[in-house]
Amino acid sequence: MMFSTSFIASALAFLTATSSVSAAPTDVWDPTITSPVAGTVWVIGTEVNVTWSTANEPAQVSNGGKVVLAQNKAEILTLSPSFDLAAADGFFTVTVPVVVPNDNYQIVLFGDSGDFSPSFTISA
Repeated sequence: MMFSTSFIASALAFLTATSSVSAAPTDVWDPTITSPVAGTVWVIGTEVNVTWSTANEPAQVSNGGKVVLAQNKAEILTLSPSFDLAAADGFFTVTVPVVVPNDNYQIVLFGDSGDFSPSFTISA
């Protein structure tokens, strides 16, 4: 019982001390995906660039990036490892995965938020 009481007291002291430390301010960035757009056709197995506007990039981008393929606005496959969104210069190259050809795919660009591209086509 004595161990539990002192463990709980130590944990509470730690939590109190760490809760007073404030995190550095972060800038939320919501970049617009510029490719793919409606009418774009990707061919399975080819390399393509996912691009986004850097026009409003803040001085401090707070999160890493990730590119995900979605279908009908439901995420289905991660296409990239995590990467430095600010250092990517507005694009990331991915390989078009083997999926059922269709015209209802979207790209999701994760960083500070998940931005969906317009629907586009993936063909064989």
